Amino acid sequence: VGLVGRLAASDGAYGNLFGYSVSVSGDVVVVGADSDGDNGKNSGSVYAYRWNGKDYDEYKLTASDGASSDYFGYGVSGSGDVIAVGAPYDDDSGSSSGSVYVYRWNGTAYDEYKLKASDGVLTDYFGSSVSVSGNVVVVGAYCEDEKGTNSGSVYVYRWNGTSYKETKLAATDGARGDYFGYSVSASGDVFAVGAYNDDDKGSNSGSAYVYRWNGKTYNEYKLTASDGAAN
Repeated sequence: VGLVGRLAASDGAYGNLFGYSVSVSGDVVVVGADSDGDNGKNSGSVYAYRWNGKDYDEYKLTASDGASSDYFGYGVSGSGDVIAVGAPYDDDSGSSSGSVYVYRWNGTAYDEYKLKASDGVLTDYFGSSVSVSGNVVVVGAYCEDEKGTNSGSVYVYRWNGTSYKETKLAATDGARGDYFGYSVSASGDVFAVGAYNDDDKGSNSGSAYVYRWNGKTYNEYKLTASDGAAN
């Protein structure tokens, strides 16, 4: 299999960091450039490339309310015609409280929906990790303090046809400094959450939590390495 082609931003410039984050789903490629400056220095942007049968058509996305140092595009995730973009340094709920923008393809362009934690506060870094699967968006806020300082939490958003409904989750045994939500990955009604500073097998041995939707709520399963050790 040969190289199909190289993607570069049509308006790329020095220091934009195009490719800082990337996601592919079917015929859609999403590329983050979190230091692009369209809305101010380091406001960030995202490029969506849609395959037309012969080549990729480019669509540039920037936050409708973007501002300097939001780092929109820090993390991206695509699932079919839905794209989620993390901006963990957005300040809507306090300095670096963070936000996520979801873009849904309407046939000709992308419609924007902004997500913020209902209880967000400064330095939660909501949107530092993000994953979308169909109508479910999972957002990590690894410095949120639900179970102690920097214990971390995850917010799940389910599309109801017109908007996103929020569910907040924290590890049942979460503790200070676990960084639950540092990484997330979703597939259908199952998603996984990384907590690399959890201490079950020694200091910072780490763990992962899996959540499975039962139709009404999420059931939690904790995973630790059978041979896990400190660090």
